[in-house]
Amino acid sequence: MKYKTQYTILFLFFLSFIYNLTIFDFSWPVDMVELVAESLMLIACFAVLFYIQPLQSFPKVYWLMLIGIAFYSVSAFMDLTEEFFVESAVSESNLDDFLKTLGFILLSLGIHRWMNLHTELISELKIKAETDQLTGLLNRRAFIQHIQGSHRAKEDEGRAFLLLDIDHFKAINDNYGHACGDHVLASTAKALKSQTRQYDILARWGGEEFLFYLADVTAEEAEDIANALRRHIQQLSFECNNQTIICTVSIGVYHATTSHCLEQEVDCADKALYQAKASGRNCVVLYQQ
Repeated sequence: MKYKTQYTILFLFFLSFIYNLTIFDFSWPVDMVELVAESLMLIACFAVLFYIQPLQSFPKVYWLMLIGIAFYSVSAFMDLTEEFFVESAVSESNLDDFLKTLGFILLSLGIHRWMNLHTELISELKIKAETDQLTGLLNRRAFIQHIQGSHRAKEDEGRAFLLLDIDHFKAINDNYGHACGDHVLASTAKALKSQTRQYDILARWGGEEFLFYLADVTAEEAEDIANALRRHIQQLSFECNNQTIICTVSIGVYHATTSHCLEQEVDCADKALYQAKASGRNCVVLYQQ
């Protein structure tokens, strides 16, 4: 049963009320305002007991809040019982106040854990939304946000975009299988990431393409970095299904010293990449305006 614990608590309250009804003298409350207030408090406690059910998948949060609100409900029930049974067992004790305090403390701890959990989940979702699942790099959307959300692209005296494409990747998929193709993509991404500088931004742009953003570089430095990346990938070998795969990359480089929109800058890098492929692949081409 979905609400087994909650229904058990309600049943125990019902039995307790019947017990008081058979043992003590029943009298209708005189203070109706207090009766309504205490009744609403108890109803609210019962409602919360059911509202927190979706948190059951997070036991540390769920049980703290459930026990806390259960104690608070018992205290509210005792207060309400005193309105009907003046000589009830709790009328001369402070047990209801103790349970109310304990319940409030446990409920507060549960809410604190819930907020921490919520923050962690939001952080995890943000990372998943920004990360390419296969390579662990930024995805296209996150790359654009990183560039547009910072002032670096406007402040850098010189910046460059490097668009890399794995040569003959379709042949790798056809000859070795898509699992090996995924392995090559992930391994290439790891190799590229190992070569990034502190303020560089690297993303999987789509398919077998990767996009670098280089800050504060000259055109010559950007071209040198691109050639270093190309040589680094060329020297690697990827093992998959007892087979060795060697691949190369073609790189298009666009360097700018004045501000342009991101779409235009990436488009220029893409045109340079197209020229690199047309020139025989495994090479670097700097976009010439």
